[in-house]
Amino acid sequence: MIFKRPAALMFCVFIVTAAVTAQEITLTIDDAVKHASENNISIAQNKITLDALKRTKNYSWNSISPSLSLGGNMMIPIDEDARKVQFDYSLSFTGAVNITLSPSIYSSIKTAILNYQNGLLAYDETKRQIERDVRIAFYRLLYEQEYIAQQERNMQTAEQQYNQNKRKYESGQLSELDMLSSQVAYERLKPTLEAAEITYKNNMALFKQTLGIDQTVDVALTGSLSDALLLNDIVAELSAENTPSVQSAKNNVKIAKATLTARRLAAWGPTVSAGWSYGKSKARPSDVVSTTNAFSLGVSIPLDGYLPWSQSGQAASSARDSVENAKFALERQKTTVAVQIENYLSQIKQGQSQLASLQANIDLAQRSYEMTQRAYNAGSRDFLTLQTASDALLSARVSFAQQQYTLITAVFNLEYVLGVPFGSLGKNAAE
Repeated sequence: MIFKRPAALMFCVFIVTAAVTAQEITLTIDDAVKHASENNISIAQNKITLDALKRTKNYSWNSISPSLSLGGNMMIPIDEDARKVQFDYSLSFTGAVNITLSPSIYSSIKTAILNYQNGLLAYDETKRQIERDVRIAFYRLLYEQEYIAQQERNMQTAEQQYNQNKRKYESGQLSELDMLSSQVAYERLKPTLEAAEITYKNNMALFKQTLGIDQTVDVALTGSLSDALLLNDIVAELSAENTPSVQSAKNNVKIAKATLTARRLAAWGPTVSAGWSYGKSKARPSDVVSTTNAFSLGVSIPLDGYLPWSQSGQAASSARDSVENAKFALERQKTTVAVQIENYLSQIKQGQSQLASLQANIDLAQRSYEMTQRAYNAGSRDFLTLQTASDALLSARVSFAQQQYTLITAVFNLEYVLGVPFGSLGKNAAE
């Protein structure tokens, strides 16, 4: 009995630990987005980069910060012959302040500000991209759940049909061929269902990774593909001027121009330096302390920038080429975004129009299957006809769910390109 109590206690601790470890959370789409924004690694890394750019911006003026120096010196000679210290020494103390003013300080500050603004755009784009991917993945998992459920219902129907045909065959009411055909139809659904379950499991693992959720936590999703049926007509401006990617391209042009200005100033701009030094010194203890108090001012003008083959001249030429390339990239991005907007609007319009016809196909396939099943039970239709009707019904349901997911994905992609809040397109103002 003495040894049984610790064992029982350890068993209870194990049960409690297992219960705590086996966690399960239920997520709406907004919950998923919140998890990703707080725990996604890419967002956290981009935030570190943004903070570094902010520090650079805040201290971009530091090139005009004066340099300060302070020094002291004492020298005591030693007589090598007498091997003793001579009480004779020299002593000095100096201090200096120097400052350099270069016209490149303007371009340095401007470039740092533009780089920080670009970092803000990149950080926001990363957050929006993660949010878009999370929303699409959320509905992708819902679609896969619906697909698995439809396959399970289809397999259950096939199993029931097989069991019924087996009983009819055993009672002599059905041929062996029809019984075996129903068995084959049932067995061939198992690999399809297993493959769908594996795909769902893998995608759920990637979804948890994106959200920063431990893989041991079970996740249940609250949502429906029927959200696609709630969308109203979407009207969006085709102008790409204010989209995030175009704004980033415009900022790249500004950065290239600032770099060109910096290269030109480095090649031709004068540099002014000023300094003040103060010091006291004396060579012997008996000497009078001498004082140094001086102010210096200098100007230097680089001349190698006027030589086109010089390093600074080549740097200015390369910067000028970068400006032109940035302008071309901006125009290309405008065209790309305009095409993307047009394509997504067409996909959405087409998807909305197809949902009605796909729903009608489901109703028609359902009626056809029910009529074929009654005819098969009455003996006027063979099993192949029944199986064809069943496959048509499953195909109609899968196509409808797939179109819902495709439509939702197109809306999210359009919102991402336009830079508008997710979930805002296709909603009434009151909503």
